Amino acid sequence: GRGLRAQGRTGEMSGAEASKPKRVWGTPTVSAADTISQVAANDASLEIVDLSGSAIFSMKADEYMQQLSDALAKNTTVKELILKECGVGDRGCESLKAALACNSTLAVINLEKNSISGTGGSSLAQALEKNTGVREINLMSQTQTKWTDRCLDDFLQMFETNVSLVKIVWRLDSRKSFAVNKVLTRNNEIERRAKAGMDLDDILPTALKGKPVSLPNKDYQSSTSAAKPSSRSHTPLSRSDSDTDSTGGEGVRPPPRTNKVLARWPPAAAAGAE
Repeated sequence: GRGLRAQGRTGEMSGAEASKPKRVWGTPTVSAADTISQVAANDASLEIVDLSGSAIFSMKADEYMQQLSDALAKNTTVKELILKECGVGDRGCESLKAALACNSTLAVINLEKNSISGTGGSSLAQALEKNTGVREINLMSQTQTKWTDRCLDDFLQMFETNVSLVKIVWRLDSRKSFAVNKVLTRNNEIERRAKAGMDLDDILPTALKGKPVSLPNKDYQSSTSAAKPSSRSHTPLSRSDSDTDSTGGEGVRPPPRTNKVLARWPPAAAAGAE
């Protein structure tokens, strides 16, 4: 199987060894079910779940997405879900929809290089309508590359009640990309004001005016964004046909926090880390 970085709980190793993540190649991977069990158990060591490139997961992607979504629905520790090249399709997005309706802990979702079409995109948009946790979602490089106008309409509808999503990474070839970037710019401004303790009512969408706004992950820095400054533009798009890393002017993030515990594929126990 494909081995990725695995790191155990902070403090369980000492000295220089503890500061170096172990990299294991050729080690037999544990089942995806074991990782999902950790999520279901609300394991406090799991802040980032990365199953990227897992052949085991890909072989039964729909089944594992349903199980993972069920686990995430009750999970309060996982901040990032990274499923690059995991065979996730529209059915997987439909499964994730139920989890996002009740999970406010998850801040980052990476579904890059999968098989999601406009139908799956619509499911995600509908899932995010009342979600207050997700800040970033990556939908780049799908085998079904066309994001339909209906899908983009669903995202625009979602933004009428969602003020927490500040970044979408995808490729758009539509006039509607201008409208999408406009609301992303609005959400970035809402987040900026919330961090500064400023009034939000004048910039909130009509459906939320006069209501309390919850942004539980407004200070969360994703592992990918914090690791190195982005070379992409952080300003709204000026063209409809662009590879977008849309933040609406968010800016470069600070270095990652030192107390973050990573849980990669395979989990620490299987990779030989203490």
